[in-house]
Parts: sequence; structure tokens; C-alpha cells
Amino acid sequence: MTRPTPLELGPWEPLALADLVGLFAGAPFRWWVAGGHALEVHCGRSWRDHGDVDVGISRDDAVALPAVLDGWQVAVAADGVLRIWDGEPLEADRHENNLWCRRRPDGPWELDVIVGEGDDERWVYRRDPTIHLPWREAVLTSPAGVPYLAPDIQLLFKSEGQRPKDLVDAREVVPSLDPDRLDRLAGWLEADHPWQALLAAR
Repeated sequence: MTRPTPLELGPWEPLALADLVGLFAGAPFRWWVAGGHALEVHCGRSWRDHGDVDVGISRDDAVALPAVLDGWQVAVAADGVLRIWDGEPLEADRHENNLWCRRRPDGPWELDVIVGEGDDERWVYRRDPTIHLPWREAVLTSPAGVPYLAPDIQLLFKSEGQRPKDLVDAREVVPSLDPDRLDRLAGWLEADHPWQALLAAR
């Protein structure tokens, strides 16, 4: 068996969100806009620039991804290293949770596929499997028909890094959360998390 080739990280020129949606529109599996774009789809407006564009899929569905990205170069991004992906199963215990994708081997990276957990009935939080929701609550659909990760879940992912842009996103999105999602996010976060004050003020 040929060992996958390590790659340079290289530059990013992310797809436009509309192009991502068009690319995945016919995918034979569940997918959703993720990351900061998911929050903007939820709110129906934009408030900052994005250095990448993310789409989420379930780990079990990754086997069908090459048919959607026919002709693209796809690499596993894990532990700061990129290697060509040949379609083998992606292992959570090896942190194989991101696939970087580009149309040309010498081109910029254009898409980050986030590989998540779940089964036929529910989404499962990769970092704590005791946190899970039915898919109908975890992946919502915009008025334009775009599937996106629910805002409380996306903020949960962002809460661990606490980068400046994540705080900007939280401040923009928390006022849009309905009481159930607000309470749920507060329950997911540690009692002393800095965002608790933001949630309480809402």
C-alpha cells in the first residue's frame, strides 16, 4: 500500500458560500454549512470576513464524499500535518476530523470538510458524546433552503477556543437564540466560562 504523501499547508482562497451550497446540493448524504458562515446563515446577515469555509458531514458518510468532489484533491488535516486522502475510513482517535479540499494540486485550499459524529437519529458532540440532539434540532434549514449547524451547537464548538473572532460571533448571535437554545448552551458550558455572563444578560 502506498503511504499518503505529506503536503505543504499552503494558502487559502475559500469558496463563496453560494458555490459551496451549489457543490453539495446533490450530495446523497446529510450535510450542513458549519463554522462562522453557519451563524451568519442563521442570523441572515454578515458581520466579519472569513478565512475559510466549512461544511459538515457525518463520519459514516465520508465514504461518499469523493463522488461529490470528483476531480478535487482532498487531504486529511490532523495534528498540524496534511496528507493525501485516498478514501480510507477516518478515525476519530487519530483526530482525523478535517478534510482540506482544492480543485488543483497546485492551487489554494478552498473548502474544509468537518467530519462529525452521529447516527441515523442524532447528532453527537465529538468532544463529549454525552451531548447529543436529534438531527432536526442540530441541523436547521434557512428560508432559502440551506442546511446549517444550529447556532447553539456552533457556539459550543467556538466556546473552547475563545479566539477574538469567536467572542465577536457570540456577541452577534446570542441575542438571536430562543430561550431553549439559550438555556441549553448555558448548560453545556462550564459554570465559570466567560460567555456565561453574555448568556445571562440575554
